[in-house]
Amino acid sequence: MLMGNIRILVADDEYYICEGLKEALAKEGYVVDVAHDGLEAELFLKNNVYHATVFDLKMPGRDGLYLLQLVRDSSPDTGVIMITAFGEVETAVDAMRLGAYDYLTKPVDLKRLRLSLQHLLDRQALVAENKELRARLGSSETFGEIVHHSAAMAQVCDVIGQAAMTNVPVLITGETGTGKELVTRAIHQRSSREKQPLIAMNCGAFSESLFEAELFGYVKGAFTGADTNKHGHFAAAERGTLFFDEVGEIPLANQVDLLRVLEEKAYRPVGSTQSTKMDVRTIFATNRDLENEVSEGRFREDLYYRLNVVPIRLPPLRERHEDIPLLVETFLDQLCVLHHKSRKQLDTDAMQQMLNYEWPGNVRELKNVIERLVVTCPDQEVKRHQLPSRVRTAKDEPKVVGLKAGMSIEQAERILIANTLQDITSNRKEAAELLGISLRALQYKIKKYELRS
Repeated sequence: MLMGNIRILVADDEYYICEGLKEALAKEGYVVDVAHDGLEAELFLKNNVYHATVFDLKMPGRDGLYLLQLVRDSSPDTGVIMITAFGEVETAVDAMRLGAYDYLTKPVDLKRLRLSLQHLLDRQALVAENKELRARLGSSETFGEIVHHSAAMAQVCDVIGQAAMTNVPVLITGETGTGKELVTRAIHQRSSREKQPLIAMNCGAFSESLFEAELFGYVKGAFTGADTNKHGHFAAAERGTLFFDEVGEIPLANQVDLLRVLEEKAYRPVGSTQSTKMDVRTIFATNRDLENEVSEGRFREDLYYRLNVVPIRLPPLRERHEDIPLLVETFLDQLCVLHHKSRKQLDTDAMQQMLNYEWPGNVRELKNVIERLVVTCPDQEVKRHQLPSRVRTAKDEPKVVGLKAGMSIEQAERILIANTLQDITSNRKEAAELLGISLRALQYKIKKYELRS
C-alpha cells in the first residue's frame, strides 16, 4: 500500500495542533484532510472514505465519541485513534472499548502517532491478505476462531466443511493445545444442529462408577443419594452435538457401554428398565495414539472403528510455523481489547524468536505468551528481551518441520513427504526425484498416508 494512496482525517478544535499534525503526516506521504470542529469532521466523513482518522476527544459540535460511533456504523474498516487531555484518559479507555484502535495524550508524541498509524495500517493489510487467501482457497467461509495461512490447516477446514453437513462420528486427534475444541465448535456451527445444544464431556473427569450416571443419567432410588431423577449428557445434547473430550481416558469397562449406545442409538438411565432413543451427533477428541492404545489393550478395537468414521488430525504448531504471525496478530487484537490496553506490536527480532521457538504447548501456549506480553509490557512495541526466556533463547537452526527424536520411521516418512509436497513442489515426479524414490513408490505412500498434493 503506497502512502500517497492512504487518506487520513485529523479533527481537533485547537488550530495549531490540527495543522501541526497535518504537516507531520503529510511529510510521511499521507493524504490528510483536517477538520477544526466536530461538525466539519462529520461532513468530511459523510463525503469521503478514510483509511484512518485521528479525533480529539472533546470538540465543539460533535465530540470524538460521536464521531467514533459514526465511523463504526458507516465505515467499520476505518481505524480510529483518539487524542485526549491527560485528565480524560478514562474516557479514552471507554473509546477503546467502543472500537477505537488507540489513544494518545496531549501533547501528542509524533513518533508514537506515526508508530500507531503504521501498526493500524499493517493490521488492515493483514486482514485484507487473509481475506484474499481465503478467496484463493476457493472458500467464502470463515472458520470462527480457527486462524490459519498454512496448507495443513486449510485441509483441516476442508474436512470440517465436509463433515459438518453429515451426522457421522468425527475423531479429532492432536497434541494438547492444538485446538480440538475449536474444531468441534466449527463442525457444530456449520451443521443442521447449530441451533441445538453443544455439550462437552471431559472423559477423564469421571471414575468408572460415575461414568454411566454422568453419560446416561439416573432415576430416583438408583443408588444411595439418588433423591431425584437426573438427566445425563446424552439427554442434555438431544438433537444437538455431544463432544467427548479425551475419549482415550474412558475406562475399559465403560467403553462397552458407550459402544452399545453408539450402535443402538439408545441408552438406559442407571436404575431404569426403559431405554430412551436418542438423536445426538457425536464428536470425539484425544491427544493419545488410539491405534497404539488398541494394540496395548487399553482401548477397544471395535469402539475405535465405530468412532473413527471421519478422522481429523490437527498438526502441532511446529508443523505450521507460517501460521504464527497471523496467530500473534489475532491474539494481540483480542487480548489488548480484553485487557483494555493500547494496541501492541512485536518488533522484527521478537517475531523471529516466535518463529524459532518450537511451541510444545502449541496454540494454547502461544496465546498464553501473548496475554503475558499484553499485560506486562509497558510499550507499544514488544522487544525480544521482553519475551519469556524459553522463547527468547530459542535457536534458529535448520530443521525439517515436524521431525523429532523418538518418532517412528513411518511418522518421519509421512512428515518428510508432506513437507516436500507442500513447501517445495506439488509436482509428484519432481518430489519423487528429490526424495530419492520412484514415482510409483511416492504415489503409493501418498495414498498410504492419506496425503494431498
